[in-house]
Amino acid sequence: MSVARLASISPDADVSCVQRCCGSVPRSHPVPASEPSSGLLRVSAVVKPVVRRTLHLSFLSSPGDMWKGRSMSNSGNAKRLAKKIRDNTSLTLAASFRLARQLNVRPEPPTVDAPDPRQRRLEAHLAHVLAASFQDHQLNGSLLGVRKAVPNGQRLDLLLEPAMAEAVIYELLPRFDRSYGGIRGVPGLRVTGDGRRWTLHAIGLGKVTAARTDHGPIRLPIPRDDEVALWGRLPDDLSRDERHEIEWWVDAKSVDAPDIRDLLMSRLLRRPELVNKAAEPHGFANCYNHHAGDLVIEWCCGETVEALCAALLAHGFIDGVPRADAVELVSRNSALLGDATIILNRHTSCLYGDNAQSIAEHIKKSYES
Repeated sequence: MSVARLASISPDADVSCVQRCCGSVPRSHPVPASEPSSGLLRVSAVVKPVVRRTLHLSFLSSPGDMWKGRSMSNSGNAKRLAKKIRDNTSLTLAASFRLARQLNVRPEPPTVDAPDPRQRRLEAHLAHVLAASFQDHQLNGSLLGVRKAVPNGQRLDLLLEPAMAEAVIYELLPRFDRSYGGIRGVPGLRVTGDGRRWTLHAIGLGKVTAARTDHGPIRLPIPRDDEVALWGRLPDDLSRDERHEIEWWVDAKSVDAPDIRDLLMSRLLRRPELVNKAAEPHGFANCYNHHAGDLVIEWCCGETVEALCAALLAHGFIDGVPRADAVELVSRNSALLGDATIILNRHTSCLYGDNAQSIAEHIKKSYES
């Protein structure tokens, strides 16, 4: 792990000053990204997509009997999963078994990886921008505004939380913010569609479609007074600022392995049912990034870090990642995946207490206004 990454991570999620600043106060929508959005064009293809996941739960002896809201704590299947985790990570067998015993999700069909590294680059960038934009401002437990992700050949189809759908589109589409002095959204992203399903695409990369889970309409945003919309330009007509942001994203010094970043952030976007567990107890959690190479998820109630880790590992999240970089358990409340590409932090006590419901209502009203 790089020194820069180590310096940005607290070994205890409870005492991180970054988390205390970012994790407890809701913000009125939309929340601007803390740093320029990332970019898209140059692609590294070192990591190949994994279609059949080595940690998929097909090794369970009788999944239909095992998965009825219970963990694997007393099951021989836990031993098999622990061995799979140990073989694919640098964790000890004891730590692997501790994680495996906490697995409490029902097995699903395999979630395939994006088949092309360019598609992974696009999906990773969408996830990075949404994390920086929404932070702790979600509804109904939709961490990135996504309820379901469906691989569809070369593309990915996203089903969005209805109340957040227009905000998702707004945060992703590129615009020049005069007051900020730079690009917001995903540089190079363009949009076509019929008002109910939008196709987001970028030249030289892939495409993602976005629709509401209830099939309702999604209006395209109107630029604000201090913004210049860029999404209406032709796909190959990149503004100077878009080109600059693309170069910044690709050449970011904070990213040691852009292929790993693209793979894991793409997988995060493709597994909303798992990552949304962090936001289930209150309907919102906190996500943000320190730089172009990481994405942080933090929360305070419900799922433990190790249980969420177990679910991700069992569903092939770190397949293809170098074993030494796959998982680091910093503490029972903090874990690093892919050499700190994905950071999971959980506070040991509730941050919101009796105010949780009123905060959720405040967030809901901000989306309605």
